[in-house]
Order: sequence, then C-alpha cells, then structure tokens
Amino acid sequence: MFEEIYFDNYKSLIGADEAGRGPLVGPVFACAVKIENKRELELISLLGKDSKKLTEKDRERRYDKITKNFIYSVKYKGSEDIDLNNIFISSQEAISESVKDLKPNKENISLIDGKSFKFNFNFECIIKGDDKSSLIGAASIIAKVSRDRYMIKLSEKYEGYFFETHKGYPTKKHIERIKEKGIFEEYRITFNPVKKMILDEEIILKKELFSLQRLLRIGVL
Repeated sequence: MFEEIYFDNYKSLIGADEAGRGPLVGPVFACAVKIENKRELELISLLGKDSKKLTEKDRERRYDKITKNFIYSVKYKGSEDIDLNNIFISSQEAISESVKDLKPNKENISLIDGKSFKFNFNFECIIKGDDKSSLIGAASIIAKVSRDRYMIKLSEKYEGYFFETHKGYPTKKHIERIKEKGIFEEYRITFNPVKKMILDEEIILKKELFSLQRLLRIGVL
C-alpha cells in the first residue's frame, strides 16, 4: 500500500483532493479524509480509487461506505472566489480548509493530490495522487460526488441547462444552452469560452447578477 511507509513516522494520515477545476459553472469542491492506523489504511485501500476511473454508480456506493466509516471534511469555493482569485488559489483554499477541519498537527502528514500547492501545515504534494494513493482516491470520490450532487440541485433550479448530465463542463450541448439561455451568477465569467462570448457580445450579460469586481476582471463595466 502506497501510504504504509508514512506510518513509520506519523500517527495519522490525511488525504485531500479537489473536484471541479475545469467546469464553466459552479464551485470547486475539496475533501480531506483522515486515517489513524494501518487497519483503517487496509479498509481505505479497498474503497479509495481515482474518481475519474469509476462509474457514477460505483462512486456513489464507495461514497456511502467512506463517509460512514471515516473522518472527513468537505469544503468549497464558489464562482465569485474563482473569478476574483483564480481557480488554483480557490482550489488551494478549499483544500486547506478541508484539511484544517481535521486538525492537522506535527504527528500527522497531509497527502495532497497535485503540485505547487503551499500550506501552513505538514504536507506533501503527490502528482497523480488520486491514482497512486487510496487515501487521496477516497477524498477524490467524496469531492466528486459532493460536487455532482450540487450540480444536480442546480439543474433543478435552472431548467434546460442539463447540469445533471455534463456537470458544468464545456460540452457542445452546454455551449449551445449558454448561447440560447445566457448565463447567471454561478457561471465563472473569467473562464473561456464564457468570457469570450461575453466580450464578443454573443450572449446577453445581466450585469446586476455579478459584482463590480468580477466585471472588472474581464474588462466589462
């Protein structure tokens, strides 16, 4: 097991990952999962896996078992934060908040999927960590399912965008709906092709839905 060696130096481990860096709409979600002994590591190794390699049904099944058996925390940053701070910083902040919710200290280490992140607790970034580490994989499942459920609720609020199927990613069908129906405050207006469509006046922008700071970021007053 990838994480086993860490128990030689630490009493507990935290794994963290995010979901939703690429969509045009909705928050970026982060999750942290904590294990406190090798027995929990054995169990998490049976459940944790890169969420992108699982079917929706399998993710839901694993989500239920992970959330029932492990300590975890989920946090997110919305489109306002993403537009003002950029997606990397927003992801980093969401991850940081989820880990800090689990009380990191000198006796544990947090394994974070990705690279270049900076935190003020003991951590290690692992490239493709959701594939290498079952603990990070477990966090990726919870983050992904949490975000998908958010997008399904958003679909109920904004009918005709089909968020329940594409989850906010820039699919052909999604782009067509944006051109037909416009955008609302949950859209990330600093993301292309949304930004380009606004500046090219391909879609009508309801400025009252967005803060002045967000509009300034893309040069629209």
